[in-house]
Amino acid sequence: MKFTEGMAIYAACLSTIVFFWNIVKSTPRYRVDMVFGLDADSDSDKSEDRVGVYISVKNPSAHTIHLSNVSLLYAYRSETLLKKLYHLIKYQSIPNTVGWVHTSLSNYDIDDKCPIAIEPGQAHDIFVPERVITRMISDSVRPEIKAVAQDQLWRNKYSSKFNCSSMQISNEE
Repeated sequence: MKFTEGMAIYAACLSTIVFFWNIVKSTPRYRVDMVFGLDADSDSDKSEDRVGVYISVKNPSAHTIHLSNVSLLYAYRSETLLKKLYHLIKYQSIPNTVGWVHTSLSNYDIDDKCPIAIEPGQAHDIFVPERVITRMISDSVRPEIKAVAQDQLWRNKYSSKFNCSSMQISNEE
């Protein structure tokens, strides 16, 4: 192999890598996480902590993310593998929400502050109190919830399942 042929192969490989690198870097990305948390109740006169869950939408990309909606999901029935396979074939999408109910945060008097633009390297946090989660879990078949953030182009990003069974905290004084 000649030196020029080796350089041509090297240049072709390098330009292909740079091409895919630019595609990955130019695509806006965001992440949705749920964590257990405490929030100080600013509405009451006395400083009282509330237990609940924080929904955090993070923007690690170099582009601004425009969110239109943040909502919660809870499991209303267990689905079989056959139903999930049917969903995959019929809708040609991954069946990660088969058997789950989407519910808006406004149904529980929680302001998600959407639509909102999240700048690169920033996050948007929403607190969901324990009373809302307990109410949601009472209608569920499992003590699990998920969060979903939807951008302006209707692309959904789901969090992983959050197990709420450990949230039963008694306020004994």
